[in-house]
Amino acid sequence: METGLRPSTACTNGGCRHARAACRQPECYTRCYAHYANRGIKLTVIGSNISWTNSTWNLATGCTKVSDGCDHCYAEELVNRIKTTFKRPFSEVVLHMDRLSHVRKFKPLPSPDGPKPHLVFVNSMSDFWHDAISERDIHRALDVMEDAEGAIFQILTKRPIRARRLLVERYRGPGVGIPKHIWIGVSTEDNRVAVRLNIMRSIRERVGDVVLFASVEPIVGPTDKLDFSGIEWVITGGESGPHARKMERLWLMDALERAQQAEAAIWHKQSGHIRSHPNIREVPSQLIRPADQMRWLREHGWELLPHEKGGATVDRQTYRQLPRAYQEVKAALSLV
Repeated sequence: METGLRPSTACTNGGCRHARAACRQPECYTRCYAHYANRGIKLTVIGSNISWTNSTWNLATGCTKVSDGCDHCYAEELVNRIKTTFKRPFSEVVLHMDRLSHVRKFKPLPSPDGPKPHLVFVNSMSDFWHDAISERDIHRALDVMEDAEGAIFQILTKRPIRARRLLVERYRGPGVGIPKHIWIGVSTEDNRVAVRLNIMRSIRERVGDVVLFASVEPIVGPTDKLDFSGIEWVITGGESGPHARKMERLWLMDALERAQQAEAAIWHKQSGHIRSHPNIREVPSQLIRPADQMRWLREHGWELLPHEKGGATVDRQTYRQLPRAYQEVKAALSLV
């Protein structure tokens, strides 16, 4: 299946010789992001490291924790590292509405069979529906997104109640619905936040058409109670970073099974760490170093995407699917 995503390119930071997707050194990762900020792009990143998108667009930075999935937030760690770029603590939400003009950067991407949508992860360094972001600014941003039909905007939240209220106020009405190139997602890291999926489904009940997705990442607990019915796209993944919690194989397999039962497209992003790899038990016990374990998995066909953090293969299979709405938006582009 076509993913619509470009191969990762080398970091443009002159001091970094690694490919962005291949380099997992925190200090290199930080320098790369600092380079973008110092150039004035200010974290509107074209060519993101995140495998399920093409670019990130941050109209705000900063957030506050709401559930266990927030404990080791990568965005918070990054802000705390780059003191010269981010002047305030991560818990203080700072708006960057001047970046609305950056939407012009998100042009359709070329492909052999015609233009394809530019996937844009909105507020990867914050939460678009955070209470600190005014309703006026949220509606300004949605106005801009609605007019940018060459892109698909992926809005992911841990605050689905506010998202529902504002979306229903904006899009409620006969035959209105939410534009197909604006995707509404929710983080559901384990069973404890399963109710968020019910809230997302209730958005469709109130506004009609909407593309819903769920990010089951980082998986930090059992997932067998997650109900993905009515969810078009499910992203899974384990936690990465120096304090990463282990993702149990059963938790991942339950999430994948539940997504398949709901006939959702699946994108398995990463294991996060080699100890969370679903097939780590296949590795000979005498291999202890993570690099040696990953090399063995790769050489024996258990890992097909070793450049992802901890790999991104499950039982010799990769999951890199996009929802049907992606092809529908792509088809519309070819008619323009």
